[in-house]
Amino acid sequence: MERRRRMPRQSAGWSGKYCVEGDGPEAWHECRVLDISIIGLGVELFGPISRPGDLLGRRITVEAHTPAGESLSIRARGEVKNVTAGAKGGMRVGVEFVDLTELERSILDALVVMEALW
Repeated sequence: MERRRRMPRQSAGWSGKYCVEGDGPEAWHECRVLDISIIGLGVELFGPISRPGDLLGRRITVEAHTPAGESLSIRARGEVKNVTAGAKGGMRVGVEFVDLTELERSILDALVVMEALW
């Protein structure tokens, strides 16, 4: 946990959608990527979340468009590590990336650097 807290984060503010693993392919809902680091994402989830604590440890897929436009979007998969109330009425979750390939890690590193410049 200490390692995650020390990783620099870049604010994002990207609109997107998410799906929690096991909820079915039609269970996509709105979200907002709040921040990004090489370890994971901070995301505010909107939609039907009956028991927020049930999200802990579950895998989630997030798709979002970056400020570069709709031609550059991200699709990230990770595990929910923490859940709190969101600032805009949703649930804020911390998502740690899982199963990234070396290429995906390189692209993510570049995206974090680019976000710092936007």
